Amino acid sequence: MDYSKYMKYFNRTIKEYKQEVITEEEVQEILEEVKKDIDEMIQNKEKNELALGLEYQMGVQLERNAKNKILNGDSTAWILIEKQIFWLAHIVKSVPNSGSVMHWQLGGLIGLSLLWKHNDIAELVTEYAIKMFSKDPEYYSENKTHHVFMACLSHKWKTGEMPELFKILPQDNVYVRLMNNWHSSENLKELLYEVCDFHIYSASDTPQKSKEILSFVYIPYDYYCIKLVRDKEGLQTPSIEHPLLQNPLGQIPNDRPGYDPESDEILQYVLKNEKVPDWQRIIR
Repeated sequence: MDYSKYMKYFNRTIKEYKQEVITEEEVQEILEEVKKDIDEMIQNKEKNELALGLEYQMGVQLERNAKNKILNGDSTAWILIEKQIFWLAHIVKSVPNSGSVMHWQLGGLIGLSLLWKHNDIAELVTEYAIKMFSKDPEYYSENKTHHVFMACLSHKWKTGEMPELFKILPQDNVYVRLMNNWHSSENLKELLYEVCDFHIYSASDTPQKSKEILSFVYIPYDYYCIKLVRDKEGLQTPSIEHPLLQNPLGQIPNDRPGYDPESDEILQYVLKNEKVPDWQRIIR
């Protein structure tokens, strides 16, 4: 596939991220609304669902806000991305069967959790993702292959093997071809470049296709997770030069950005007030 035509969508979106400022006033308004929603659920005796209150405008006050700051030189804003990971993970932990955390969020949620060594989150969300994808393998084999791959790669990071789920992907899929060449250096560099191309393709919304990645878009966690797993297995990963890697969103910090859930007033408010029965936490 010729991915070059999708570069214009990538360049346009990066420009939009850089120009779109989320003001502190907007952030505070969103957080006040989040707190209001949580209070209403408490009053309505819906304490088992308080985590759902975290959803409101999360992508605006955390992800889009972070991307604007990062692209304008503020690398400390990666903390907002880390915060988003914790909020999404808490929704999965408390209300896993609500369907609130969608398939298009899972690749980045898993990938960044692995890279920042939030292994408990990575394992939780991997289990959640694999169960979700296994319910309708035909659909996910055609439409959400990026997220299927990330769930399988996380499984391989933990166990050393790709799970059965990986077999649902078509043989010509870039991720299948990558794994077929996992121990061969002959085509690996070209395949890694194609993985980055495919990330941009999967994140592009065009008249011909819809986006497959809607959260953590254009953050190349997939490339770095491939490297992470290969490093663990003692395999070298060739360096590549790709536009996805050569902008500030491609410079994912090696260390945790520094988000402290203990000082997060909203998350702590949820934790203090929610009452979630054990049966509700079971991922089905």
